[in-house]
Amino acid sequence: MRAIVLAMAGLLAACGAMSSAEAATPRRAACCRVPAGTEVKVELVDDVSTKTNKAGDTFALRLAEPLVIRGRIVAPKGAMGQGRIIDASKPGMGGKAAKLVLAASYVQQGSVRLHLQGLQVAANGRGYANTANVVGLAGIAFAPLGFAALAIQGGDVVLPAGTTGMAKTAGSVTLRSLGPAPASMADAPIAPPEAVQGPIGIPPPPPGRGQVVFFRAKSLLGTGQWFNVREDGKALGKLVNGAYFVDVTEPGMHTYTAKTEPEFNDKLKLQIDPGETYFVEGVLTKGVIIGAADLTPSTAAAFNNAAKDLKLAPPPGDDKDEKAQTAAASPPAPAQ
Repeated sequence: MRAIVLAMAGLLAACGAMSSAEAATPRRAACCRVPAGTEVKVELVDDVSTKTNKAGDTFALRLAEPLVIRGRIVAPKGAMGQGRIIDASKPGMGGKAAKLVLAASYVQQGSVRLHLQGLQVAANGRGYANTANVVGLAGIAFAPLGFAALAIQGGDVVLPAGTTGMAKTAGSVTLRSLGPAPASMADAPIAPPEAVQGPIGIPPPPPGRGQVVFFRAKSLLGTGQWFNVREDGKALGKLVNGAYFVDVTEPGMHTYTAKTEPEFNDKLKLQIDPGETYFVEGVLTKGVIIGAADLTPSTAAAFNNAAKDLKLAPPPGDDKDEKAQTAAASPPAPAQ
């Protein structure tokens, strides 16, 4: 009997020692929840261009850097994913530029798909210029390998393999830890919607919605000309020389149009993500036909550079006003 009591006492003492050791050892934090809005760096796997691709095409992308959460790698560099071409138009009449707008869709890690938003890599190649303007529409960092790596072939825009950009996770997901990250790797930051700072402050869009800032930098070209920006036939704003307006809208695919003459319609497609602010500049072409409306992807930096000369756009003009303005800006018909 005494032996049994002693055995029980020893067992209880051992259990107490184990409990004390467990209490002294901190529990490992649960891993690894990737919050919505976490930034990820992605890169193009292959060249994408207006010469070979069209709107609606998909393209391969991959993580350009490991995704690190709470000091743990949860998705390795090279994890594959997919993006979609939102707009791809070739150079047009009147000096219109080729346009290429890309969006990231997802990155796959094991059986989990990280849906992405906020990446809008866009480029336009002016038919009368020898360089391409490449921008991150959502104001998120966009880092091409170098502007020298961009090429315009016959007016087409080419984004080479390896071109990188920052996107955000569209929702929260949980991924398994693949191991500790090196000390040199910081946790991926979270990028909540922010106001656009500058001479003209633009607050973030309301929760669950996105917005587009349309502007037209003040210029001597086309001083007396203006054009409406429309969606589905509805005039959203009137871009006179040196004007801007903000269109708050629902997330999804949007097609914006502008025209100065019936034969010179222009359009731009954007994928609007919730919480994001996009910038579109309305310009007048300088090519064979001077003064045709052209909607081109732009940046917060370009908007801020033009802001000192910008005023809030007047209400949209009706079709009658626009036809009268177009007729006044058109050259007279040759005498018979």
